[in-house]
Amino acid sequence: MADDKRHVLVCTNVDCLARGSQGVLEAMRERVEGSGPADVEVSSYCCFGGCDYGPNVVLYPAKVFYSGVKPADVDPIVAQLEGGPVIERLTGKVDDMTQELIFELLDAGLV
Repeated sequence: MADDKRHVLVCTNVDCLARGSQGVLEAMRERVEGSGPADVEVSSYCCFGGCDYGPNVVLYPAKVFYSGVKPADVDPIVAQLEGGPVIERLTGKVDDMTQELIFELLDAGLV
């Protein structure tokens, strides 16, 4: 992912999808395209490996891994993209090794 855009990646694999990730993805796209930061791209992602904790959302290149995200969390996430704080209640559920692997894959451009 070597570009100048920031990315909001929403897992849409089976487990996250069953927990409502499609609604998160749609709400995030609508919010960012409506009045969110212009340098942010919202995309679906195949899997982050945190299936038990989804829906999972990764902010990249900020390297923030959110789990248990609901459509109601979209506004606070966009606020973070606009300079607000990390939403601590959505972090720390997926083990550090899994998170680091995802970030390494994203750093390598494997999306």
